[in-house]
Formats: sequence, structure tokens, C-alpha cells
Amino acid sequence: MTNSKQQLESVICDVGSIIAGKADKNDIEKALGVLCNDGVYAYYVFVDSKDQNIFLSGIEELTLYTHTELERNKYQQYFKNLSRDINDLLFFKEMLEQALTYARYHAKASDN
Repeated sequence: MTNSKQQLESVICDVGSIIAGKADKNDIEKALGVLCNDGVYAYYVFVDSKDQNIFLSGIEELTLYTHTELERNKYQQYFKNLSRDINDLLFFKEMLEQALTYARYHAKASDN
């Protein structure tokens, strides 16, 4: 495993932990469902409509792994621009899906 891959996995784990610490388990499940079933932009619209900035602010570090830049708090523009590069879009979706999966496991573990 390369060093950058180890760093990325660590970032994904951290994002999942941050989300789990601030979001409700049901909201995590819904956000993950929207992402998996409807895509990255639908995820953005869903979490933005819920005023759940935790789902957006928690992912800032993931945006550094794409070629698409996130200007300060301009998430809508980021998500629109992300769709211009299919590789970035799919890679970001995969990272975000993994982070939300980790968040789901963290949330379930804290229920016990």
C-alpha cells in the first residue's frame, strides 16, 4: 500500500468519524442511500435541503483528492464542477460512500 493511499484511507476514516459524531444514525443512512441510489449531486441537494452542514463541512478534506477545487463554502459550485470530470466524480463518490459507511458503523457501535 502506498503512502498516499494510506493517507487517503486515514482521511476517509476521519471523515466518517466526524460525521458519526455530529449526525443522527438515521440521517447518515438516508444520506448514504441518496448517494448510492441517486448520485453525488443528489447527495448535495439532499444534505443542503436538510441544513445538515455536517455532511458538507466534514467532506472538505476529501475534495483535496480531486482536480476540482472547492472555493470557500461554495459547495454547490463544487458539486456542479465535479460532474465535468467523470473520473473525479466517480472517485469522489467512492470516497464519500466509504466515509458514510464508516460513519454508519461508528453510529451503530455507539448505540450499543
